[in-house]
Amino acid sequence: MDTSIYAELLLNIRQITVVVSLPSPYNDATNVRLSEDCQSLSVIHDGRLMGIRLPAPVRHAFNPTVAPGSTRALSFRLPILDEASYKMSTMSDGLGPKSLSAASMGPTTQVACRFCQTLLVRKQVTIWKDLPSENWAEMMDFWHCHKPDTDESATQKQDGERKGYGAASSIRPTSATGLVDIISLHLVQQDCNVTVGEDPRALKNGKFQRVVNCASCKHPVGFAAGTDARIYKWKISLRSDPQLGWEDQSAQKLISAQLLAMIESQGIQKFVIRSETRDDNTEALLVSDVRMLMGSVQSAETVQVWIFTPNMYFSSTLVPQSPKQVMKLYYKTVPNPEELLEQQSSKIDELQLPMELGNSRTGLSDY
Repeated sequence: MDTSIYAELLLNIRQITVVVSLPSPYNDATNVRLSEDCQSLSVIHDGRLMGIRLPAPVRHAFNPTVAPGSTRALSFRLPILDEASYKMSTMSDGLGPKSLSAASMGPTTQVACRFCQTLLVRKQVTIWKDLPSENWAEMMDFWHCHKPDTDESATQKQDGERKGYGAASSIRPTSATGLVDIISLHLVQQDCNVTVGEDPRALKNGKFQRVVNCASCKHPVGFAAGTDARIYKWKISLRSDPQLGWEDQSAQKLISAQLLAMIESQGIQKFVIRSETRDDNTEALLVSDVRMLMGSVQSAETVQVWIFTPNMYFSSTLVPQSPKQVMKLYYKTVPNPEELLEQQSSKIDELQLPMELGNSRTGLSDY
């Protein structure tokens, strides 16, 4: 057993809490050191050195001291620099990964199937635009000062479609232009190298849901809506230039980003997570997306999660590429989600995701 170190940034009190687990009791030869730049911490114990990079730089004049004893667990706190507190509070906008946003995509961007590397989006797509937040239409309807004149004789649905915003309106992609949201790409089917079929597992309004498949390997990559295709980001690989390597995002990172966006827009941190409901009211529940974090959850249960800390920074000798940004959450299974949502509609929101995610082996803990 090696020495393990865990460091978590407590941004509100401008400190880093450090926990060190030793393979044998602490002794006079055990030494805890800060690097000269105060951004790394190392522990020497029984002649072996173990170190981590801290989530934020700490004060130069501070040196941690631990009294000898029989314990194998050491804990102490390090005060961070005031400048570090400011940088950490402004470095993230709470929306998770940005590498697959429209800002990082351009005329030379290539989008391929993650499973066979066949290009899914044809070359004529040269413009990418980020979609607004999910509730943009309601915000326009309630708060926009200069609304177009509306026809008082028109029905609410007709008026919503005519004025271009509101609950009845929608934004659709056009030829050569792709739209990007947090978890998917929206394109017209003619711009994609895909085939469209029906998923016998999923019924919607009495009909089988139309699924978009890779034209080469036939793997499902999204679903169709009219003449449009919605391709999920965890099904694709992307590169900004043909000379570069492929990049991809895991489902758990994108789902975490979706949760963070909902927290920011709605001010709610409790969610019921499940897959889209079939017409016969049976559900292929989204549980394995949290299974790595929640080992006791069974595949026939709905999960309620409470995002306790949306943005947390930590470093650990057990986690490669530290420090990392994660979310801390609590969870429990819910036997009757409809009753819970009805009773606490103002405190809990629902996140429905594609049924096929129920077979993925991912987790929500890290984004």
